Amino acid sequence: MALPALVRCTQVFLLSGSTFREFGIKMHIQKIAIVGGKGRVGSAIIQELHDDEHFKQLTAILRDTSTSNGELPVTATVVANFSSHASLVAALSGHDAVLSCVPGGATDFESQKLLIDAAVAAGVKLFFASEYSANVMSWQYALLPTQFVGDKPRIRRYLEGKSQEGLIAWTALNGGPFFDLWLTAGPAGFDIANRKATIYGTGNNLACWTPLPTIAKAVRNMLLPATLPKVLNRAVFICGVNDVTQNNILTALEAETGSKFEVIHADVKKIRREAMEALEKDDWKAATRGMTITHQFDEEDSAANFWDLVDNETVGVTPVTVRKAVRATLEVGRKGHDLTWASPREGSTSLTPDSLLR
Repeated sequence: MALPALVRCTQVFLLSGSTFREFGIKMHIQKIAIVGGKGRVGSAIIQELHDDEHFKQLTAILRDTSTSNGELPVTATVVANFSSHASLVAALSGHDAVLSCVPGGATDFESQKLLIDAAVAAGVKLFFASEYSANVMSWQYALLPTQFVGDKPRIRRYLEGKSQEGLIAWTALNGGPFFDLWLTAGPAGFDIANRKATIYGTGNNLACWTPLPTIAKAVRNMLLPATLPKVLNRAVFICGVNDVTQNNILTALEAETGSKFEVIHADVKKIRREAMEALEKDDWKAATRGMTITHQFDEEDSAANFWDLVDNETVGVTPVTVRKAVRATLEVGRKGHDLTWASPREGSTSLTPDSLLR
């Protein structure tokens, strides 16, 4: 049954983050359903939430076709048919929030729309969108093939519409590429084992990158009562490392390893031209790889520096130096932990084109 107009308007007004505290209304998020929990992002966030006693119930929602193995530190595991509205509603019922951690190209609009609609029908209060990227509303991001990066701008607009209707609140977090994964298994340009570096252009383009553990901590903080009103119905931007440039990373790597790196200089303008040619030929994979590099390292075509949007203090993020971030990454590698990227298919750990943008 449709709500009276006055009630619906009141709901919309109260859902805005700026008015929550004015009315003394608090949205307590204690029961969370996590989708994509077995991927790299989801597993890191689940561990962080698990370690905080505020969150009473963590439920991993798995596809009924999932073949992935491994235990998650969750309260419960629920198997659902992700093509069925009724199945998703049943799985999400009783939860305060849905946390979407679906990576890359798996964030297609139709599947996320179905998930959002099910959350609304189940009475979920908050939908935490799977962005974990840069500014998904930028023109540079719009050029990237949705087959590899998903349709996050369209999903964002759909959530904005639902929140304006007073049906559900939303939030999202973006911290640029994951510093640790990009340094060791992504297109950052460094072959640490062989002490080689590929510097794109000048190597001085400033970028916003954030280590995955920092992302996980920020998500936890966003869901706590003191922070939640400040982040509702908007995307939050963070940057976990100060002064990220390829040259600064190279200096830090040489200092931490005690070795000089062989340096190769790459023509980033040529890479951009080739990427655009690949895009015209519908060679989505080559186009995505090329644009990923140019959007981070080409001073004239970069979306990497979004410090003007960064809101670290709100979510409790204190950025570290490049050298500290490099040191932490190398220490994790020395301990034998896996720093490869989990692909959209649960259980895979190969680096795939859609992951290059995360």
